[in-house]
Amino acid sequence: MSQVHLPVVGQRRDTHVSAELPRRAPDLARLRDEARALAAQIRPSLAPPEPRVRQARRVAASLGTAARGYVQNRRRARAGREDFLPLYFIWTTHRACNFLCTYCDDHRGAKYPELPKEGTLDTAGGRRLLEVMRTRASSVYFAGGEPTLRKDLPELAAHARALDYHPIVINTNASAFDRLFKLPSWRTFLTDIDTIVVSLDGLDLEWLAQTWVTKRPEDVIRNLLLLRELADEYRVKLMVNCVIQPGQIAHARAVLDFARDIGVWFTPVPMNVAAQVSAGLLDDPEYRALAELILERKRQGQRITGSLRMNERLLFSAPLECRNTLKPHVDYDGALYWPCKASAAVEPVRVPVLAHDHVDALWADCTARIDPTGFASRCGGRCNWAQNYSTDAYAHGLTHPLSLLGEVAGFLGRA
Repeated sequence: MSQVHLPVVGQRRDTHVSAELPRRAPDLARLRDEARALAAQIRPSLAPPEPRVRQARRVAASLGTAARGYVQNRRRARAGREDFLPLYFIWTTHRACNFLCTYCDDHRGAKYPELPKEGTLDTAGGRRLLEVMRTRASSVYFAGGEPTLRKDLPELAAHARALDYHPIVINTNASAFDRLFKLPSWRTFLTDIDTIVVSLDGLDLEWLAQTWVTKRPEDVIRNLLLLRELADEYRVKLMVNCVIQPGQIAHARAVLDFARDIGVWFTPVPMNVAAQVSAGLLDDPEYRALAELILERKRQGQRITGSLRMNERLLFSAPLECRNTLKPHVDYDGALYWPCKASAAVEPVRVPVLAHDHVDALWADCTARIDPTGFASRCGGRCNWAQNYSTDAYAHGLTHPLSLLGEVAGFLGRA
Protein backbone atom coordinates (compact mmCIF):
# COMPACT_ATOMS: atom_id res chain seq x y z
CA MET A 1 0.00 0.00 0.00
CA SER A 2 1.06 3.62 -0.34
CA GLN A 3 2.71 5.35 2.60
CA VAL A 4 0.19 6.45 5.22
CA HIS A 5 0.89 9.77 6.90
CA LEU A 6 -0.79 9.77 10.27
CA PRO A 7 -2.25 13.06 11.51
CA VAL A 8 -1.34 14.86 14.69
CA VAL A 9 -4.43 14.36 16.86
CA GLY A 10 -6.12 17.66 17.59
CA GLN A 11 -4.32 19.52 14.79
CA ARG A 12 -6.70 21.71 12.76
CA ARG A 13 -6.33 22.76 9.14
CA ASP A 14 -9.56 24.75 9.02
CA THR A 15 -10.77 27.04 11.77
CA HIS A 16 -14.52 27.43 11.27
CA VAL A 17 -15.35 24.20 13.14
CA SER A 18 -14.12 24.43 16.71
CA ALA A 19 -12.49 21.48 18.43
CA GLU A 20 -10.93 20.43 21.69
CA LEU A 21 -7.89 18.24 22.09
CA PRO A 22 -8.85 14.66 23.02
CA ARG A 23 -8.80 13.87 26.72
CA ARG A 24 -7.03 10.61 25.88
CA ALA A 25 -5.53 10.62 22.42
CA PRO A 26 -4.60 7.35 20.72
CA ASP A 27 -0.93 6.67 20.10
CA LEU A 28 -1.37 6.50 16.35
CA ALA A 29 2.28 5.73 15.61
CA ARG A 30 2.18 2.72 17.94
CA LEU A 31 -1.15 1.52 16.55
CA ARG A 32 0.18 1.85 13.00
CA ASP A 33 3.26 -0.22 13.90
CA GLU A 34 1.04 -2.85 15.53
CA ALA A 35 -1.16 -2.90 12.42
CA ARG A 36 1.83 -3.41 10.14
CA ALA A 37 3.19 -6.20 12.32
CA LEU A 38 -0.22 -7.90 12.35
CA ALA A 39 -0.54 -7.57 8.57
CA ALA A 40 2.87 -9.19 8.10
CA GLN A 41 1.89 -12.01 10.47
CA ILE A 42 -1.57 -12.59 8.97
CA ARG A 43 -0.90 -12.13 5.24
CA PRO A 44 0.75 -15.54 4.58
CA SER A 45 -2.26 -17.44 5.93
CA LEU A 46 -4.88 -15.49 3.96
CA ALA A 47 -6.36 -16.75 0.71
CA PRO A 48 -5.22 -14.80 -2.37
CA PRO A 49 -7.39 -12.00 -3.78
CA GLU A 50 -10.23 -12.92 -6.13
CA PRO A 51 -8.85 -13.34 -9.67
CA ARG A 52 -9.54 -10.20 -11.68
CA VAL A 53 -11.29 -12.10 -14.46
CA ARG A 54 -13.61 -13.78 -11.95
CA GLN A 55 -14.29 -10.44 -10.26
CA ALA A 56 -15.08 -8.83 -13.62
CA ARG A 57 -17.60 -11.56 -14.41
CA ARG A 58 -19.20 -11.07 -10.99
CA VAL A 59 -19.42 -7.31 -11.45
CA ALA A 60 -20.95 -7.78 -14.91
CA ALA A 61 -23.56 -10.22 -13.54
CA SER A 62 -24.45 -7.81 -10.75
CA LEU A 63 -24.74 -4.85 -13.10
CA GLY A 64 -26.94 -6.95 -15.36
CA THR A 65 -29.33 -7.58 -12.49
CA ALA A 66 -29.33 -3.88 -11.59
CA ALA A 67 -29.94 -2.86 -15.22
CA ARG A 68 -32.89 -5.24 -15.59
CA GLY A 69 -34.31 -3.94 -12.32
CA TYR A 70 -33.91 -0.37 -13.51
CA VAL A 71 -35.89 -1.08 -16.69
CA GLN A 72 -38.67 -2.67 -14.64
CA ASN A 73 -38.64 0.17 -12.12
CA ARG A 74 -38.92 2.83 -14.83
CA ARG A 75 -42.00 1.04 -16.12
CA ARG A 76 -43.47 0.91 -12.63
CA ALA A 77 -42.72 4.58 -12.01
CA ARG A 78 -44.45 5.55 -15.26
CA ALA A 79 -47.48 3.52 -14.16
CA GLY A 80 -47.54 5.38 -10.84
CA ARG A 81 -46.33 2.37 -8.83
CA GLU A 82 -43.72 2.44 -6.06
CA ASP A 83 -43.23 -1.28 -5.43
CA PHE A 84 -39.75 -0.94 -6.89
CA LEU A 85 -37.49 -3.96 -7.20
CA PRO A 86 -34.49 -3.89 -4.87
CA LEU A 87 -31.08 -2.55 -5.76
CA TYR A 88 -29.54 -4.15 -2.66
CA PHE A 89 -30.77 -5.54 0.63
CA ILE A 90 -29.71 -4.98 4.22
CA TRP A 91 -29.53 -8.07 6.39
CA THR A 92 -29.43 -7.81 10.17
CA THR A 93 -27.49 -11.06 10.43
CA HIS A 94 -28.15 -11.28 14.17
CA ARG A 95 -28.77 -9.05 17.18
CA ALA A 96 -25.66 -9.83 19.22
CA CYS A 97 -23.14 -7.02 19.72
CA ASN A 98 -20.04 -6.60 21.87
CA PHE A 99 -20.63 -2.82 22.08
CA LEU A 100 -23.60 -0.97 23.55
CA CYS A 101 -23.33 2.33 21.69
CA THR A 102 -25.34 5.09 23.32
CA TYR A 103 -26.70 6.38 19.99
CA CYS A 104 -27.50 3.02 18.36
CA ASP A 105 -30.92 1.42 18.02
CA ASP A 106 -32.69 -1.02 15.69
CA HIS A 107 -34.41 1.81 13.74
CA ARG A 108 -37.38 1.32 16.04
CA GLY A 109 -35.88 2.61 19.30
CA ALA A 110 -34.59 -0.64 20.87
CA LYS A 111 -30.97 -1.63 21.60
CA TYR A 112 -29.77 -4.65 19.61
CA PRO A 113 -27.96 -6.49 22.43
CA GLU A 114 -31.06 -6.20 24.62
CA LEU A 115 -33.47 -7.73 22.06
CA PRO A 116 -34.45 -11.42 21.98
CA LYS A 117 -32.21 -13.56 19.80
CA GLU A 118 -34.34 -16.69 19.45
CA GLY A 119 -35.09 -17.59 15.84
CA THR A 120 -31.87 -16.29 14.32
CA LEU A 121 -31.36 -17.89 10.91
CA ASP A 122 -28.81 -20.68 10.94
CA THR A 123 -26.19 -21.09 8.22
CA ALA A 124 -28.48 -23.03 5.91
CA GLY A 125 -31.21 -20.43 6.34
CA GLY A 126 -28.74 -17.62 5.69
CA ARG A 127 -27.51 -19.27 2.49
CA ARG A 128 -31.10 -19.74 1.34
CA LEU A 129 -31.91 -16.11 2.12
CA LEU A 130 -29.00 -14.98 -0.05
CA GLU A 131 -30.23 -17.21 -2.88
CA VAL A 132 -33.79 -15.87 -2.80
CA MET A 133 -32.79 -12.21 -2.62
CA ARG A 134 -30.24 -12.64 -5.42
CA THR A 135 -33.09 -13.25 -7.87
CA ARG A 136 -33.49 -9.46 -7.97
CA ALA A 137 -30.95 -7.80 -5.63
CA SER A 138 -27.46 -7.18 -6.98
CA SER A 139 -25.77 -6.29 -3.66
CA VAL A 140 -25.96 -7.40 -0.03
CA TYR A 141 -25.17 -5.34 3.08
CA PHE A 142 -24.28 -7.47 6.11
CA ALA A 143 -25.25 -5.61 9.29
CA GLY A 144 -26.03 -6.34 12.93
CA GLY A 145 -25.73 -6.15 15.87
CA GLU A 146 -22.10 -6.87 15.16
CA PRO A 147 -21.97 -9.23 12.16
CA THR A 148 -18.42 -10.47 12.83
CA LEU A 149 -19.74 -12.21 15.96
CA ARG A 150 -21.41 -14.72 13.61
CA LYS A 151 -18.95 -17.60 13.30
CA ASP A 152 -20.38 -18.50 9.89
CA LEU A 153 -20.01 -15.00 8.41
CA PRO A 154 -17.07 -16.03 6.20
CA GLU A 155 -19.14 -18.91 4.78
CA LEU A 156 -22.05 -16.55 4.11
CA ALA A 157 -19.76 -14.01 2.42
CA ALA A 158 -18.24 -16.76 0.27
CA HIS A 159 -21.73 -17.90 -0.73
CA ALA A 160 -22.65 -14.32 -1.65
CA ARG A 161 -19.60 -14.16 -3.91
CA ALA A 162 -20.51 -17.49 -5.52
CA LEU A 163 -23.97 -16.04 -6.23
CA ASP A 164 -22.37 -13.06 -8.03
CA TYR A 165 -23.42 -10.36 -5.57
CA HIS A 166 -21.48 -7.14 -5.99
CA PRO A 167 -20.62 -5.20 -3.96
CA ILE A 168 -20.69 -7.42 -0.88
CA VAL A 169 -20.65 -4.97 2.03
CA ILE A 170 -20.22 -5.35 5.78
CA ASN A 171 -20.81 -2.71 8.46
CA THR A 172 -18.70 -3.56 11.51
CA ASN A 173 -17.03 -2.13 14.59
CA ALA A 174 -13.89 -4.01 13.44
CA SER A 175 -12.86 -4.69 17.03
CA ALA A 176 -12.05 -8.39 16.47
CA PHE A 177 -10.35 -8.54 13.07
CA ASP A 178 -6.87 -8.88 14.57
CA ARG A 179 -8.01 -12.16 16.12
CA LEU A 180 -10.43 -13.36 13.45
CA PHE A 181 -7.95 -13.17 10.58
CA LYS A 182 -5.76 -15.68 12.40
CA LEU A 183 -8.52 -18.31 12.30
CA PRO A 184 -8.52 -20.79 9.38
CA SER A 185 -12.27 -20.23 8.90
CA TRP A 186 -11.60 -16.55 8.14
CA ARG A 187 -8.80 -17.00 5.60
CA THR A 188 -11.09 -16.24 2.62
CA PHE A 189 -12.99 -13.31 4.11
CA LEU A 190 -11.01 -10.52 2.43
CA THR A 191 -11.23 -12.45 -0.83
CA ASP A 192 -15.01 -12.56 -0.58
CA ILE A 193 -15.83 -9.04 0.64
CA ASP A 194 -15.87 -5.90 -1.50
CA THR A 195 -16.55 -3.08 0.95
CA ILE A 196 -15.84 -2.85 4.67
CA VAL A 197 -17.56 -0.04 6.55
CA VAL A 198 -15.95 0.55 9.96
CA SER A 199 -17.87 2.52 12.57
CA LEU A 200 -15.64 5.28 13.97
CA ASP A 201 -17.16 8.28 15.73
CA GLY A 202 -14.12 10.07 17.16
CA LEU A 203 -10.47 9.73 18.16
CA ASP A 204 -10.82 10.48 21.86
CA LEU A 205 -10.38 7.11 23.58
CA GLU A 206 -12.05 8.19 26.82
CA TRP A 207 -15.07 9.54 24.98
CA LEU A 208 -15.25 6.50 22.69
CA ALA A 209 -15.12 4.13 25.67
CA GLN A 210 -18.12 5.94 27.15
CA THR A 211 -19.99 6.26 23.85
CA TRP A 212 -19.47 2.69 22.69
CA VAL A 213 -19.49 1.18 26.19
CA THR A 214 -16.34 -0.83 25.58
CA LYS A 215 -13.01 -1.02 27.40
CA ARG A 216 -10.67 -1.06 24.39
CA PRO A 217 -11.76 1.45 21.75
CA GLU A 218 -8.18 1.59 20.45
CA ASP A 219 -8.73 -1.91 19.02
CA VAL A 220 -11.06 -0.35 16.44
CA ILE A 221 -8.48 2.23 15.35
CA ARG A 222 -5.66 -0.33 15.19
CA ASN A 223 -7.81 -2.75 13.19
CA LEU A 224 -8.88 0.02 10.83
CA LEU A 225 -5.17 0.61 10.19
CA LEU A 226 -4.72 -3.17 9.78
CA LEU A 227 -7.45 -3.19 7.14
CA ARG A 228 -5.79 -0.22 5.47
CA GLU A 229 -2.58 -2.26 5.20
CA LEU A 230 -4.46 -5.06 3.41
CA ALA A 231 -7.19 -3.21 1.48
CA ASP A 232 -5.25 -2.29 -1.66
CA GLU A 233 -3.91 -5.81 -2.14
CA TYR A 234 -7.41 -7.28 -1.81
CA ARG A 235 -9.14 -4.50 -3.77
CA VAL A 236 -11.41 -3.82 -0.79
CA LYS A 237 -13.12 -0.45 -0.56
CA LEU A 238 -12.53 0.73 3.02
CA MET A 239 -14.85 3.27 4.59
CA VAL A 240 -15.46 4.85 7.99
CA ASN A 241 -19.02 5.41 9.09
CA CYS A 242 -19.16 8.40 11.47
CA VAL A 243 -22.27 9.17 13.53
CA ILE A 244 -22.42 12.94 14.05
CA GLN A 245 -23.95 13.58 17.46
CA PRO A 246 -25.39 16.79 18.94
CA GLY A 247 -22.81 18.66 20.99
CA GLN A 248 -20.02 16.32 19.80
CA ILE A 249 -19.21 17.86 16.42
CA ALA A 250 -15.47 18.10 17.07
CA HIS A 251 -15.24 14.30 17.30
CA ALA A 252 -16.76 13.87 13.83
CA ARG A 253 -14.42 16.54 12.49
CA ALA A 254 -11.44 14.56 13.82
CA VAL A 255 -12.63 11.46 11.95
CA LEU A 256 -13.11 13.46 8.75
CA ASP A 257 -9.46 14.54 8.95
CA PHE A 258 -8.26 11.06 9.92
CA ALA A 259 -10.07 9.42 7.00
CA ARG A 260 -8.45 11.86 4.60
CA ASP A 261 -5.00 11.38 6.07
CA ILE A 262 -5.02 7.58 5.89
CA GLY A 263 -6.80 7.49 2.51
CA VAL A 264 -10.13 5.83 3.31
CA TRP A 265 -13.69 6.87 2.46
CA PHE A 266 -15.73 8.95 4.91
CA THR A 267 -19.48 8.47 5.35
CA PRO A 268 -21.26 11.13 7.44
CA VAL A 269 -24.22 9.85 9.47
CA PRO A 270 -26.34 12.53 11.17
CA MET A 271 -27.56 10.93 14.38
CA ASN A 272 -31.08 9.51 14.26
CA VAL A 273 -33.29 8.37 17.14
CA ALA A 274 -35.64 5.70 15.82
CA ALA A 275 -37.11 7.32 12.68
CA GLN A 276 -36.26 10.94 13.53
CA VAL A 277 -33.13 13.03 13.09
CA SER A 278 -31.73 13.80 16.54
CA ALA A 279 -33.29 16.88 18.12
CA GLY A 280 -31.25 20.04 17.80
CA LEU A 281 -28.60 18.66 15.47
CA LEU A 282 -29.63 20.55 12.36
CA ASP A 283 -29.93 23.81 14.34
CA ASP A 284 -26.41 23.55 15.76
CA PRO A 285 -24.15 26.14 14.05
CA GLU A 286 -21.13 23.87 14.52
CA TYR A 287 -22.95 21.03 12.80
CA ARG A 288 -23.86 23.25 9.87
CA ALA A 289 -20.26 24.43 9.63
CA LEU A 290 -19.08 20.81 9.61
CA ALA A 291 -21.63 19.95 6.92
CA GLU A 292 -20.32 22.78 4.74
CA LEU A 293 -16.76 21.59 5.35
CA ILE A 294 -17.67 18.04 4.30
CA LEU A 295 -19.20 19.36 1.09
CA GLU A 296 -16.15 21.51 0.40
CA ARG A 297 -13.87 18.52 0.99
CA LYS A 298 -16.03 16.53 -1.44
CA ARG A 299 -15.57 19.21 -4.08
CA GLN A 300 -11.83 19.17 -3.44
CA GLY A 301 -11.67 15.44 -4.03
CA GLN A 302 -11.65 13.86 -0.57
CA ARG A 303 -13.24 10.43 -0.58
CA ILE A 304 -16.72 11.24 0.73
CA THR A 305 -19.24 8.48 0.05
CA GLY A 306 -22.02 9.38 -2.39
CA SER A 307 -22.46 12.18 -4.89
CA LEU A 308 -22.28 15.86 -4.02
CA ARG A 309 -26.03 16.13 -4.60
CA MET A 310 -26.76 13.24 -2.23
CA ASN A 311 -24.51 14.64 0.50
CA GLU A 312 -26.00 18.13 0.23
CA ARG A 313 -29.45 16.66 0.74
CA LEU A 314 -28.38 14.26 3.49
CA LEU A 315 -26.40 16.73 5.57
CA PHE A 316 -29.16 19.34 5.61
CA SER A 317 -32.05 16.84 5.83
CA ALA A 318 -33.70 17.94 2.59
CA PRO A 319 -37.17 16.49 1.91
CA LEU A 320 -36.58 13.27 0.02
CA GLU A 321 -38.26 10.75 -2.20
CA CYS A 322 -37.86 7.79 0.13
CA ARG A 323 -38.35 4.50 -1.72
CA ASN A 324 -37.54 1.82 0.80
CA THR A 325 -38.40 -1.18 -1.36
CA LEU A 326 -35.14 -0.36 -3.18
CA LYS A 327 -33.22 -1.27 -0.01
CA PRO A 328 -35.34 -3.85 1.83
CA HIS A 329 -34.35 -4.65 5.40
CA VAL A 330 -34.34 -8.34 6.32
CA ASP A 331 -34.28 -9.08 10.03
CA TYR A 332 -32.22 -11.62 11.97
CA ASP A 333 -34.92 -14.30 11.60
CA GLY A 334 -35.36 -13.93 7.85
CA ALA A 335 -38.44 -11.69 8.01
CA LEU A 336 -38.60 -8.72 5.67
CA TYR A 337 -39.92 -5.47 7.14
CA TRP A 338 -42.36 -4.03 4.60
CA PRO A 339 -42.42 -1.35 3.37
CA CYS A 340 -39.94 0.06 5.92
CA LYS A 341 -38.54 -1.04 9.26
CA ALA A 342 -38.31 2.54 10.54
CA SER A 343 -41.92 3.51 9.83
CA ALA A 344 -43.18 5.75 12.65
CA ALA A 345 -46.92 6.13 12.00
CA VAL A 346 -47.77 2.90 10.19
CA GLU A 347 -46.77 -0.46 11.64
CA PRO A 348 -44.80 -2.40 9.01
CA VAL A 349 -45.57 -6.03 8.31
CA ARG A 350 -42.95 -8.76 8.67
CA VAL A 351 -43.02 -11.19 5.77
CA PRO A 352 -40.90 -14.38 5.83
CA VAL A 353 -38.54 -14.30 2.88
CA LEU A 354 -37.91 -18.03 2.90
CA ALA A 355 -41.59 -18.73 2.19
CA HIS A 356 -40.85 -17.61 -1.38
CA ASP A 357 -38.48 -18.76 -4.09
CA HIS A 358 -38.19 -15.46 -5.94
CA VAL A 359 -38.29 -11.78 -5.07
CA ASP A 360 -41.13 -11.25 -7.55
CA ALA A 361 -43.36 -13.58 -5.53
CA LEU A 362 -42.16 -12.00 -2.28
CA TRP A 363 -42.92 -8.50 -3.58
CA ALA A 364 -46.41 -9.57 -4.72
CA ASP A 365 -47.11 -11.01 -1.27
CA CYS A 366 -45.82 -7.88 0.46
CA THR A 367 -47.69 -5.44 -1.79
CA ALA A 368 -50.94 -7.33 -1.21
CA ARG A 369 -50.47 -6.63 2.52
CA ILE A 370 -49.40 -2.96 2.28
CA ASP A 371 -49.21 -1.08 -1.01
CA PRO A 372 -46.00 0.99 -0.78
CA THR A 373 -47.28 3.59 -3.26
CA GLY A 374 -47.50 6.85 -1.34
CA PHE A 375 -46.28 5.18 1.84
CA ALA A 376 -43.52 7.75 2.42
CA SER A 377 -46.17 10.41 3.02
CA ARG A 378 -47.90 8.20 5.59
CA CYS A 379 -44.96 6.71 7.48
CA GLY A 380 -44.44 9.72 9.78
CA GLY A 381 -40.65 9.37 9.92
CA ARG A 382 -38.01 11.97 9.27
CA CYS A 383 -35.08 9.65 8.70
CA ASN A 384 -31.72 11.17 7.92
CA TRP A 385 -29.70 8.12 6.93
CA ALA A 386 -27.51 7.91 3.82
CA GLN A 387 -29.39 4.74 2.89
CA ASN A 388 -32.62 6.70 2.54
CA TYR A 389 -30.92 9.37 0.47
CA SER A 390 -29.50 6.66 -1.78
CA THR A 391 -33.11 5.68 -2.61
CA ASP A 392 -33.85 9.37 -3.20
CA ALA A 393 -30.95 9.47 -5.68
CA TYR A 394 -32.28 6.37 -7.44
CA ALA A 395 -35.80 7.79 -7.61
CA HIS A 396 -34.32 10.94 -9.15
CA GLY A 397 -32.42 8.73 -11.58
CA LEU A 398 -35.61 7.07 -12.80
CA THR A 399 -36.35 10.32 -14.64
CA HIS A 400 -32.74 11.54 -14.96
CA PRO A 401 -30.77 8.46 -16.07
CA LEU A 402 -27.47 10.28 -16.51
CA SER A 403 -27.49 11.38 -12.88
CA LEU A 404 -27.94 7.76 -11.82
CA LEU A 405 -24.92 6.70 -13.85
CA GLY A 406 -22.83 9.12 -11.80
CA GLU A 407 -24.28 7.76 -8.55
CA VAL A 408 -23.54 4.16 -9.57
CA ALA A 409 -19.98 5.02 -10.59
CA GLY A 410 -19.40 6.63 -7.20
CA PHE A 411 -21.00 3.70 -5.39
CA LEU A 412 -18.84 1.10 -7.13
CA GLY A 413 -15.60 3.04 -7.45
CA ARG A 414 -12.60 2.61 -5.16
CA ALA A 415 -10.36 5.42 -6.39
